[in-house]
Amino acid sequence: MKLCDVICNTPIHPITPLHDTGNEIYLKRDDLQPFSFGGNKVRIAQKIIMDMLEEKCDVLITYGNKLSNLCRVTTNLCCSLGIECYMISVYDDDHGCARAFNGTMAELFGAKIVECAKADVDKVLKELQDKLAAEGKKSYFVNDPHAITAECMAYKETYSEIYDYQVQTGLHFDYIFSACGAGTTTGGLLIGKMLHPDYGKAGTPNPTIVGISTARAQERGVMKLNEHITNYFARYENRKPDPEIVKKELNFTADYLCGGYGLADDEIRNNCVEMMRKNGIELDPTYTGKAYTGTEKYLKENNITGKKILFIHTGGSPLYFDMIR
Repeated sequence: MKLCDVICNTPIHPITPLHDTGNEIYLKRDDLQPFSFGGNKVRIAQKIIMDMLEEKCDVLITYGNKLSNLCRVTTNLCCSLGIECYMISVYDDDHGCARAFNGTMAELFGAKIVECAKADVDKVLKELQDKLAAEGKKSYFVNDPHAITAECMAYKETYSEIYDYQVQTGLHFDYIFSACGAGTTTGGLLIGKMLHPDYGKAGTPNPTIVGISTARAQERGVMKLNEHITNYFARYENRKPDPEIVKKELNFTADYLCGGYGLADDEIRNNCVEMMRKNGIELDPTYTGKAYTGTEKYLKENNITGKKILFIHTGGSPLYFDMIR
């Protein structure tokens, strides 16, 4: 297994919308990434491991609960590459985590699971890092700000894929929507747009990027995206982003959060089923089903019609099977 082999330039194609919004809807199929059931976390995990190796670390510490796609993919990639891996797994607000396939697979991949309450994560992380340091090992934690800037690189590059597709096909998208949990996918797309050589040039693709929250309330979600963008510019561009440009480009909504991370209602679950019935494409109630439902509602509530819409399918097929079993 080579790190360069885990990702590919994924296809874009139109779908039959679940409800008529008066727009053309296309999907970028990052669920078809060729590793560990695919998804946006494959791109992100590749950047995590690359950054970890550049930092000369020995052990990866990943973080989430047992619904986490990132935990599934990072533990799988570590297993494939022979990297020691720990998973700090929070058990608050279970929401079916005990039966989640993602958590089962993390165990299958040999990750050392450390369970704790969310309030105890910092304490447990410090104890684990101290233990590994005493063993002469240097650890890399996926939620450190330094790591998150590397994660944003994945979708900064993906924006260029989307841009090139628009130029090559002449199909210019008016909006790009994505699920926004930790924020590195949406943040990366925003960074990619702001740093693209053709940014702001007349006649070039200029889609509005919208993050549909699957985890965070409005104020915290916006704060985190600002933080990701600022830290990325500081690390890789050695400068601050233009605050007016960030304010103009950052579109994030928590209006369709449905109560919080891991929570879904019958409308979201029904949409997951209908997407499979109509298009043969899986959505899941934790991420993509919630975000796609929010996308259609956003279009209707903002009277957006006659536009070309791209939805980033960020994967999560094991969660679809959690839902239907």
